[in-house]
Amino acid sequence: MRRLYSKLALFLLPLFLVWLALEVFYRQAPNNYSYKDQQLQKVAPFTKTLIMGDSHAFYGINPVYFKDPTFNLSNISQSLLTDELLLEKHIANLPALKTVFINISYFTLSAKENDLESNWRKYFYYHSMGIRAPSISFWNPKRYSMALIQRFDKSIDLVQQYYKNHTIVSATPLGYGKQDMSNVVQDKEAISVVIANKHEDNSLDFKHNTARLQRIIALCKKYGVGVVLLEMPVYPAYYNLLDTEKKEKIKSVLHELSGVNDTVFYLDLSTSPLFEKQDLRDADHLTNSGAKKCSILLNRYIQDIPF
Repeated sequence: MRRLYSKLALFLLPLFLVWLALEVFYRQAPNNYSYKDQQLQKVAPFTKTLIMGDSHAFYGINPVYFKDPTFNLSNISQSLLTDELLLEKHIANLPALKTVFINISYFTLSAKENDLESNWRKYFYYHSMGIRAPSISFWNPKRYSMALIQRFDKSIDLVQQYYKNHTIVSATPLGYGKQDMSNVVQDKEAISVVIANKHEDNSLDFKHNTARLQRIIALCKKYGVGVVLLEMPVYPAYYNLLDTEKKEKIKSVLHELSGVNDTVFYLDLSTSPLFEKQDLRDADHLTNSGAKKCSILLNRYIQDIPF
């Protein structure tokens, strides 16, 4: 029996050492989540504009082009649930805050309640930003170990990226998503078909997310903060492939929310003629130059609205 235990220990030891090494890596190496959390705390006393939302805002709104101090707290696949939890955590510590932009994508309002927090990213928000999604169970090992959050091959890729670039952070000090020409898709017509199919969930049930938006608006109003509900520019072929009834319902809900609240504004840039095809890097993300154009426009917009 002792020999069996010894062999079992020898078999498990390498696995334990690999797990330990990855755990140390995840705990020590800053990532987008921990970096944004730390950076926001540094600029919190004078931040006047906050950007929330998913990758469309992360890669599409650059705070350096705003007149007032601005921070981009959006992230890849960030849901309204996470936006709400982040605002609940930070808004009381943002004394100068005047405006919150909330990016609303085609799939934002129809995302199912369980899907909002079902992916692995919720554990990074939990460990790196102190944000706990309701579905994080006391018994789930990912709640205690960051090394278990992603697949092993993804973790190895991150380790290699860290040793190559000395960082895995892909955000600027003000939270904007770094990108370069390698991110630009050449055949945007073809990728539009792929992404439109990916984003279609065939749902018109906006009940839960509309209620969540209402709570976010009420929270901001409590602190004297205005809200801009924003649809970002997208590639024409992508937009035309989306369900017309759903697009119209999204706009109707956002118009209604802005119509009954004097501190809420709705800005639809999805088909704005101010943006050209070359401003898009793919079906639904802006290039750096497109983001500059969008950011300058948004800066002018909030200078002209009465908060």
